[in-house]
Amino acid sequence: MSQSVPVTPVPHSVAGVPVPAGSILVPNLLAAQTDPDTWHDPEAFLPERFLAPGAPVRALLPFGCGARACPGEGVARAELFVFLGHILRDFRLEPPAPGELPGLGVRGGTVLRCPPFRVRLTPVGPP
Repeated sequence: MSQSVPVTPVPHSVAGVPVPAGSILVPNLLAAQTDPDTWHDPEAFLPERFLAPGAPVRALLPFGCGARACPGEGVARAELFVFLGHILRDFRLEPPAPGELPGLGVRGGTVLRCPPFRVRLTPVGPP
């Protein structure tokens, strides 16, 4: 009889709490991605934080990590780059009314969801 071997080594304790053999660990990505010990002002929308020298590269995990990482991550990133590049080239993104910015709160779950919001796309002239 063969014995199954975990794909990744499983620690016997996490943060000092014993983990019995056979346990399933589900990481709380929302807590990890809004950890004030890792991120300055974690609730604020600050995409430039990833451009700063010494930014924690692996602290943001939108596609998971390790053996269970999303196999489509490379394709998704390439598509997002092209799609967003075309939008930003051809349109100016504006709030629907002056000063009416979307809320940045998220709802936790399997996938993080932000509340619905509207954006006005104003075509820009040819370069």
